[in-house]
Amino acid sequence: MPPRNKTLEYLSSLHGHGIKLSLSRIKELLRLLGNPQDDFPTIHIAGTNGKGSTAAYLSSISGRAGFKTGLYTSPHLIKFNERIQVSGRPISDQAMRRIAVKVRKAAKKMTGPDRALSFFEFTTAMAFLYFKERSVDIGVIETGMGGRFDATNVVTPLVSVITNIGLDHTMYLGAKVKDIAFEKAGIIKRGVPVITGEEKAEALAVIEKASRRMGARLLKIGQDFTPRKGHDGRLDYSGVDIDIKSLTPGLRGAHQFKNAACALAAIEVLRGSGFKIPVKAIRQGLKGTIWPARVDVVSRRPLVILDAAHNPDGALTLANALKEFRYKSLTLVLGIMADKDIPGILSSLAPLADNIIVCAPETDRAASPALIVRMLGRMLRPFSKPAVVKSSVKDGVAAALKDARKGDAVCVTGSIFTVGEAKKYLKA
Repeated sequence: MPPRNKTLEYLSSLHGHGIKLSLSRIKELLRLLGNPQDDFPTIHIAGTNGKGSTAAYLSSISGRAGFKTGLYTSPHLIKFNERIQVSGRPISDQAMRRIAVKVRKAAKKMTGPDRALSFFEFTTAMAFLYFKERSVDIGVIETGMGGRFDATNVVTPLVSVITNIGLDHTMYLGAKVKDIAFEKAGIIKRGVPVITGEEKAEALAVIEKASRRMGARLLKIGQDFTPRKGHDGRLDYSGVDIDIKSLTPGLRGAHQFKNAACALAAIEVLRGSGFKIPVKAIRQGLKGTIWPARVDVVSRRPLVILDAAHNPDGALTLANALKEFRYKSLTLVLGIMADKDIPGILSSLAPLADNIIVCAPETDRAASPALIVRMLGRMLRPFSKPAVVKSSVKDGVAAALKDARKGDAVCVTGSIFTVGEAKKYLKA
């Protein structure tokens, strides 16, 4: 049995405070900590999908250029420490305990009417304080859920990035694309350039309006910067000031060309702000980017792919990526959260599968496998594809691997919780 980690136990207890859409608590907490977020330049990234990959590209490229780069992302895959990294290295357990103690002491001095910090507010303060102590040259900061009231939205970055807009977290962000676009566009700051990979007219109109209101220069994919598939199948990037051919993104899938392009457009803004980032660093950083659980091939015999797709847009992207692989038979291992659009996720992925195994990861948020099976039955009755229930992700993956034959593929997806447990089981 592993030893108790009191810091993680305390952080876990904060989940009970729920999600609170306000910046008042995080602002007061950071003020008591000396506003560490103001002591280093930042890149701020929002979006429904792709923001983690874009952040990973930016961190890798900046690091290759010689800059000490802080990276704050969420959620973690296996270990909490993954959320807070400097130069590619997660925060150590010792540093995590020390930083948590400082944040907790500051939190006790808060005097506002609502002093019950959420988990994300507390961990965001930890990240900012750690980055300040480590004297990072730049911090790459990913929003947690929305934008406007996200705890990270206290930074004034050098550049803001909105990767795309899709339907997710509708309970908090709104049920329509334009509502979610409004929340994501809340990260736009006065006079700060904005990069977006969004192309849907309804969402783009909201981002354009917010950019005009804030006097922020908006750089749009397909207009101000463009990713293209070159004659060699690699990425050709044409931007405002640079054109680079035959780039190799380190992450798989055609959709990564767009994420990489958003990162490169942000790099152009950094270069214009005085950061010396040569083309060689861009090439090497892009190719060397590692971001687990995004079309993540962890085995070849059989082909095993892990992907954290947890909403309809992510599922569609994964489905398109799966079509790029060659296999005889595909088994899906699915574990989805109850608050997600389950039919929307299934509609893209289930038709590709020859076999489906449904399981529940170890979290109270997990949807009942029986519920998912019923939905599959209604959707797939004309195809009569089998759906099998397993009691855990571990059992689901084990069953898929046991039945896989030469040339077959297994894809584990539906939630980062599901993929995290699978990755731990596979030790991938």
